[in-house]
Amino acid sequence: MTGVPRFSGAQHRGERHASLGEPCCDALLLPRRSFGLSGFVLCDGAGGSPAVARSAQASARAGWQALLRLRRDLRGRPLPRLLRQFQARLLQRRGRVPLLDHTLLACCWDRRRLLVLQVGDSSLLMRQNGTWSCPISPAKGDYANQTTFLRSDTPLSAIQLWQTSAACVDSVLAFSDGLESAFLAPPAPGCSTPQVNAPLAELVVAEHQRRQGGRGYADWLARSLADPGLAELSDDDRTLVIASR
Repeated sequence: MTGVPRFSGAQHRGERHASLGEPCCDALLLPRRSFGLSGFVLCDGAGGSPAVARSAQASARAGWQALLRLRRDLRGRPLPRLLRQFQARLLQRRGRVPLLDHTLLACCWDRRRLLVLQVGDSSLLMRQNGTWSCPISPAKGDYANQTTFLRSDTPLSAIQLWQTSAACVDSVLAFSDGLESAFLAPPAPGCSTPQVNAPLAELVVAEHQRRQGGRGYADWLARSLADPGLAELSDDDRTLVIASR
C-alpha cells in the first residue's frame, strides 16, 4: 500500500485553431482526488468546431464514471466483456451530446494499481525505478494524421487496457498528440515501442515537484505549453497532465 499523488494539468489552444478563431478541442477532466484515488481523462477532438469541443468534453466526464466502474469490475471478469461494458457505459452517460470523432486516454491511480485505458494517439509515460517508458504505443493509421476514435462501433482490439502495481510507479506524464513529437521518437530498430525523451520528462517532473502547490503553478504550466519551441514542433492543441510522488 502506498500514497497516491494528485494529478495536475494544463492546456494550450493550438496556433492553427487560434488563427482560425476555433476553440481548443482537447478536453481534460481532473476529478477531485478522493481518499486513495486520483486520475484524469483526456479526449482529443478531431477538427476545430465548437461541436467537436463539446463532444470531447462530454466524453471526458462520462469516461471517468465508466472507468471507475471498470476498475471495480476488473477482478474475475473476461477482458472483452469489460471493455464492451466500458464503451457502452461511456456512450450512455454522455447524454444527448452528439458523438463526434475524438480519442480517449483515461487513468486512475489508487493505492494498489495504476490503470490506463487508451483509444487513439494520446500517450502516457511512466517512470519506474528511474526509467521512463511508454506502456501503450499511440495508435496510428496509414497516414501520420490518422488514428482511432472512440465510436459506438470501435473494435475491442482498438481499446487498450493496461495496469501495473502502484508501488512500481513514482511519476506519470500524459499528453495529447500535440506534444507527441516533444516527448516521443520513433521506435529504435528491432523495438516496437516509441523512444521516450527522458531528459525532457525528467525536467518537466522536476519543475512540477518544485512548483506544485505554489502560487501561480497552474498559470506557469499553461504558459509553458505556449513555448515557441513547442509551437515549432506542432501547431495542434497541447494538453499535459503530471503526477509525481
